[in-house]
Amino acid sequence: MLRKTTIIAGFAVVLGGAAALGHGDTAPQSVNTAGLPDLPEEMAGENPWREADPDLLFKAIEVGAKGYNSNCARCHGLEAISGGLAPDLRYLEANDFGDEWYLDRVLHGYEQNGAVKMPPFEGILTQEAVWAIRTYIETRPDEVEMADQKAALTDLRDKLDAVKDDPTAAAALAADLEAAGQGFEALSGAPRAVTPFDLAAWQLSTEPPHIKAALETLTAAVRN
Repeated sequence: MLRKTTIIAGFAVVLGGAAALGHGDTAPQSVNTAGLPDLPEEMAGENPWREADPDLLFKAIEVGAKGYNSNCARCHGLEAISGGLAPDLRYLEANDFGDEWYLDRVLHGYEQNGAVKMPPFEGILTQEAVWAIRTYIETRPDEVEMADQKAALTDLRDKLDAVKDDPTAAAALAADLEAAGQGFEALSGAPRAVTPFDLAAWQLSTEPPHIKAALETLTAAVRN
């Protein structure tokens, strides 16, 4: 409990420091959750997709990434890597305690001295969108570890680019990508981290393989 309390207290301190510099006036945007199953009308108390099967997990991450980028990245940072103005949500523990904190902030927002620093998203984001964003955030790997993989990312990206017009050859690279994604841990303590290797492998495992999307995933990772 001490560790949990310390983490949440740390988030509160950062939020206070972000008060003058955060972008709380950004208009919240709805999120397209097509492809995700409907959740019950009543809001869940914990992430329903934390231990979902791979196809559902990756779809939630795909939707969550778009929702995060349109609503959260301006303050919390691209790839959920905070620049210090707002909490680094990757460290928010992937358990019911962290879910409770996350849900309260997302639904009710955050104010300081009467000024809105984070707008409430209740009534704007569906439950599916709320938990998709949470799933995306909590599966982020350590960016330092990923930086060490730039050579491997570049190599696999180039291999995929060389066979981008051959769906069979491109799909065959999914196994290499999946193997390269082994051994990473999520900073939140979630059951698994999802790296660009994993996401590209999933994109190539679909029928037909989403080659362009996989190339974009790997190219973005190489550039970071």
